[in-house]
Amino acid sequence: MNADGVPYFSIVTVTLNDLGGLLRTRASIEEQSMGNFEWIVIDGASTDGTVDELQRCDLPNFSYISEKDRGLYDAMNKGLARVRGQYVIFMNSADCFASPQVLERVAQRIAATNGHPAIVYGDAFERTADSKLVLKKARPIHWLHYGMHTHHQAILYSRDSLSGLSYDESFKMSADYDLTCRIFQRVGTSLAVGIPVCIFVRGGLSEEKSVVGRVENWRVQRDVLRHSLGRRVLTRMAYLASYVTRKELRPIYDWLRFQRVRPQS
Repeated sequence: MNADGVPYFSIVTVTLNDLGGLLRTRASIEEQSMGNFEWIVIDGASTDGTVDELQRCDLPNFSYISEKDRGLYDAMNKGLARVRGQYVIFMNSADCFASPQVLERVAQRIAATNGHPAIVYGDAFERTADSKLVLKKARPIHWLHYGMHTHHQAILYSRDSLSGLSYDESFKMSADYDLTCRIFQRVGTSLAVGIPVCIFVRGGLSEEKSVVGRVENWRVQRDVLRHSLGRRVLTRMAYLASYVTRKELRPIYDWLRFQRVRPQS
């Protein structure tokens, strides 16, 4: 904490009836070598023992709420409304930091810039069905003109850049892309830290509803990035090719997109 008791990082976790996943996330947070953070859990009124676990949690600078919400992005907005840190990262239930040194190393890289970049991001591990971790390298920030340049769990936003912004609940899957693009268009400063930040569990809503997300990206590219119709059509065609490759030729897609594979530790 700084002299005013304000944490450097705010970690926000959204969960609903996923006690096992929440415990994995907590363990990852507890082992961080840098303790200058707060942890905020937004629970959607779970009935699987999550609330009991949250009530027992005695971590410093921990807080939670447990109540019904309108969905994922409503819950994430509740988290944003409570953050006090200089940088905010969402590490939702079952997601983990890539190593115990992530926050420490990110803070060192921010300090080395002598600035306050609005978007700080790194690489991501994906956990496959056969318990391997595959490394997905982050794209350059300008990849936002095509889609998300890295996993949302590998992005930290400065609290200043989030002023007046929130996740647009009219989106089903792409509110994180929308928010990132709005910050990028408004502020523009970014920092690639060059290290894996998170471990993301492959599958779930992000993969099951990837088509919905791609459709919603059209709206972001039209309304936020101001792309021409022709450019949006070309992007949609690229999405289709990527989707077919990922669904029908997954080994080829993984060979093209992922840099290396290591056993889960």
